[in-house]
Amino acid sequence: MSLHLPHEDNPLDAPPLSDMAAILVVDEDPAFQLGLKTFLREYVGFEKVFVARNGQEALDFLRAEPSIEVLTLDYRMPGMNGIEVLTALQSQATRPLAVLMITGHASEELEAEFHAQGNELILTTHFLTKPVQFEKLEPIVLAAHEEVLATKRRLRERELAAVAELDNEFAEEPATSGAASDLASLLALQNERLAAIESELKAQRGKWRGDFRKLAFVLLLFWLAGQFGLLQKVEPHWRETKARVLEQLNQWMERGLRPD
Repeated sequence: MSLHLPHEDNPLDAPPLSDMAAILVVDEDPAFQLGLKTFLREYVGFEKVFVARNGQEALDFLRAEPSIEVLTLDYRMPGMNGIEVLTALQSQATRPLAVLMITGHASEELEAEFHAQGNELILTTHFLTKPVQFEKLEPIVLAAHEEVLATKRRLRERELAAVAELDNEFAEEPATSGAASDLASLLALQNERLAAIESELKAQRGKWRGDFRKLAFVLLLFWLAGQFGLLQKVEPHWRETKARVLEQLNQWMERGLRPD
């Protein structure tokens, strides 16, 4: 393992990376953590460098800090190894993340397994063996960060293309939209007509109720006249009234309405 920083007149003059990108160092070795953290912040230009000692801490950092875009990952760590961390990331990743595995237990099988864990969001391009010369690590880290930016651009372009396609589909169906608008207008007009008919019907029923009460009162008078022997005197009026009552009842029956 090499912890020697490259000799520069002023390493703090390294320009910060754009978009406030952050990097997470996952390694249980405190000396390696300190050396890599100092290199990434003061020489490569990352404004924020986080450090985790094991896989669970790494997953917690990634959930809590959305600015992390690059991850350096050891293989052998307490709790879960580097491959298990990648497996967990596959099911919970919501943004592009470049992963660099830096391990002192390298093998062809492990490297192949590491690359196989990659997908559209988890970029497993870079596999490195300890000891690492930090001066040779800078272009690799910057390349990994550029891969993240390129993936973000590609995903954004895909989203814009999907939105444009959806807009085109709506634009190609003006007739359907017009038909739906015409149907809504027709339904509104029919509702207005039904409301007017219902209002008129209520008014007519109120009028018929009044007429029925008047006829009932007249019939009551004729009944009282019959009880007191006065019916013969009003018999002509009785016939006329009875005819009017029958005519009114026939009208109600023809219209299918009741006087109540």
